[in-house]
Amino acid sequence: MTTQPSPGATIQGSLLGAILLAFVGIQIVLLTWGLYQIRQLRALERLYGCKKLCDESDFRYDIFGIVKAIKLASHFRRRTSLLYTNSLFQRYGETYASNVLGRRLIFTCSAENIKHMLSIAFVDFDSSPLRKPLFESITPHGIFTLDGADWKRSRGQMRNRLSNLRNVVDLDICEQHFQAFVQRIPPNGQVFDVQRCTSALALDMQTRFSLGESVDALGFTQSEEKKQFVEDIEVVKERIVRDGFRGPLRHLMPKRAFNQACWRARKYIMKQARREVETKKRKDERASTDFNKSEEISLFTDQAMSIVLANDSMSTTLSGLLYCLSKDERIVKKLRKSIFDAIGLTPPTWNQLGMLHYVRWVLQEGEESLINNLASMH
Repeated sequence: MTTQPSPGATIQGSLLGAILLAFVGIQIVLLTWGLYQIRQLRALERLYGCKKLCDESDFRYDIFGIVKAIKLASHFRRRTSLLYTNSLFQRYGETYASNVLGRRLIFTCSAENIKHMLSIAFVDFDSSPLRKPLFESITPHGIFTLDGADWKRSRGQMRNRLSNLRNVVDLDICEQHFQAFVQRIPPNGQVFDVQRCTSALALDMQTRFSLGESVDALGFTQSEEKKQFVEDIEVVKERIVRDGFRGPLRHLMPKRAFNQACWRARKYIMKQARREVETKKRKDERASTDFNKSEEISLFTDQAMSIVLANDSMSTTLSGLLYCLSKDERIVKKLRKSIFDAIGLTPPTWNQLGMLHYVRWVLQEGEESLINNLASMH
């Protein structure tokens, strides 16, 4: 006597088979994609002569990168992230890879790698999935949220604005900002926060260049509107840095204060952008009839905001250099003599600035030293 399977059992078996088939199909697709990426990676290694990347060995069995994420979060909470990362550089070399919550991250303190990444490699590395969630709220279409051809186009637009420093940088205005910086230095060799002062100096100079008006971060009579903008920018930058370390864990943190700071900061810059765009249009009588004012304002805002957000690269280098110089009186004396010999006591000209070879060497050595002691993650 034979028994016929019930219709319910047949449907259940078919459903189970379909699920199993879909699971196997997904695994095959993932495996194929992984092999394709490995093949591309090997081709790039051969093309550029790259060495084999070292993987962090302490978490080799942490398939999902959960333990590594907890480790990073623990150091971040204790404010020992930099010491921890530097210890890994000493152990694995200048560049190594790590698995954090299923995402393969590359850590590097190599000056050559960082230089390549910041100059041209945004076209090669699809890193916007890492950067875009951090910067999208403050600069939706800025250079930090783009990759490939879009990034290249944005970089070209920025290069056009920065291509001729003699036209865009007024040395007399720079002197005014520097004198405001000097006023913040206490007399008699007292201790002060050089990082805060150099950050304010960089912000004043960069907002004067990018917005046409300084935010007077070093001034003693700063308006409430400008003071609020400076505070909002600090909130935004701090949150971006923290979220960069948190990775996917950033979604667990409230973002209300961050979003409000982004909204106010963009509103302030858009106000300046509207004024600059309207002035430019009035001056350029040949402006085309298809001139899109809203697009120009949006582009100006994103570019200006990108410049403002990048001011830490200048202020960190300058503050670190001043700290190093404070510990070496011999270099300070030699530096002072080289400046007096080339310029004297009068304000410098562009040609005289080009003659300050020793100053350039000190800056380059300072940058190399700071790059080798700071972790840069991409």
